[in-house]
Amino acid sequence: MDEKKRVMALDDQKSMQNILTFALKKDFDVTVVGKAHDAVEKARNSDFDFILLDITLDNDISDGIGVAQQIQDAGINTPVAFLSSMTPETLANDQKERVKTLKNIRFYQTKPIAPLDLIKKIKDVTG
Repeated sequence: MDEKKRVMALDDQKSMQNILTFALKKDFDVTVVGKAHDAVEKARNSDFDFILLDITLDNDISDGIGVAQQIQDAGINTPVAFLSSMTPETLANDQKERVKTLKNIRFYQTKPIAPLDLIKKIKDVTG
């Protein structure tokens, strides 16, 4: 049997953390975190095949775009995607500009998304 791909997901909402864990655990070895700092540390110290980031992180030191930037700045080339309640059009202009500087972004998905669709998108990237 093939080894499961390792996926990390960052979302600050506990309900979304539970949904992501439940939706992804059958197909992936999934790690879900709720804070920007934890996501950056895990990305630096673990070998993930894919990273899924929420953009809006309430009461946090960064947002998902900042996490993606820190991961990129650390030389980590893991594919990244955004899963956000914000559409690309509703991002602030500075957020749009920051996203343009990121090299590892594979897709941007607006919530909600059917679990099977999310699994397919991740598998399309990770193989």
